[in-house]
Parts: sequence; structure tokens; C-alpha cells
Amino acid sequence: MLKKIQIKILDLLSVLLETGEVEVLVTSLCDEKLWPTEIFKELYNTRWGVETLYGTLKERLNLENFTGKTVESVRQDFYSTVFISGIESVLTGEARKKLSDKDDKNKYHQLVNKAVSFNTIKNHVTDLFFGESDTEILLEKLTRLFMTNPVCERKNRKFPRKRRPRASLNYHKRFKKIVF
Repeated sequence: MLKKIQIKILDLLSVLLETGEVEVLVTSLCDEKLWPTEIFKELYNTRWGVETLYGTLKERLNLENFTGKTVESVRQDFYSTVFISGIESVLTGEARKKLSDKDDKNKYHQLVNKAVSFNTIKNHVTDLFFGESDTEILLEKLTRLFMTNPVCERKNRKFPRKRRPRASLNYHKRFKKIVF
């Protein structure tokens, strides 16, 4: 006797955005009783921080452009990039708090500029891990540097997306990894 078994592993959900644009979400949370369709728009918004982290790893830290071709070098690049990203999050905490404390004086909430913070870490990484100087003084210096040139968070801005032509498939092969 033959039986046909259907296994449903993905759902495609269409969500209407405030702009009138329809966005299609893919999910493996297929049980309608546990995960009603209505919650996915809000759930997607809460996931946005994770998505922007992936963007930071790929774009700002150039994760996909590896320094070598062996499995070991790819692993080393991946883990060092994630490590540096984690260090940046920890070290910028005090600067984020100080910028947040200044919110009542500013029109917009200010954030630590990632370009500034990663550059500061790159320039002080040996002092941070191998330096002989007082760690407390170094951390205060880093916090001051992290607070230079903050970016403003402007919520609820609505601008149409600029559609760019697709990049060449060999884009990553043409650029050497920026090792920090």
C-alpha cells in the first residue's frame, strides 16, 4: 500500500505596507494556530535589527570578501568579523548611553556612527588587547572618539527606494578585503 505524505515547510505571506507596496515574506512557521498570519508584519519589524546586523557584517565589514580560499581562512575571517562586531557593540555602550542622555537637547535621537566606531577600534585594537596603559583611561578615550560625528535617527521617514542596476556577478572578486 502506498501513501502520499505532504510536508509543508514554508509559507509565503503578502503584507501590505503603509506605502501601498506589497511585501512577500517567507516563513517556516506554518502552524496557523501558533503563528497567526496577522502577527508577521510586527514580527518582521522586530527582526529588523538582526537584518541590519547582517547588512553591517556584509557591507561595512566586507564579510563576503575573504582573505583566502581555504576553509580555515574563511572561518577565520567569519569569526573575526563577528568578534569585532561584538566588541564594537560592547565598547560603544557607554557612548550610546551618553548620546541618549543628550536627547532632550537635540531634535533627533543620536546614534554612534558605525564608520567612526569601527575605525576607532581598528586604530586602537592593539592597545586594547596588548597595551600596557591603563584600561580605564583607554576606554574613556574610546568613548570620546565614538561620540564624534554621531548620526541622527529620523524615524518614520518615507522616501521611495532608489532601484539600482544589479551588480556584476564578479563584484567581490575585484575588490581586496579590507583587513582591520
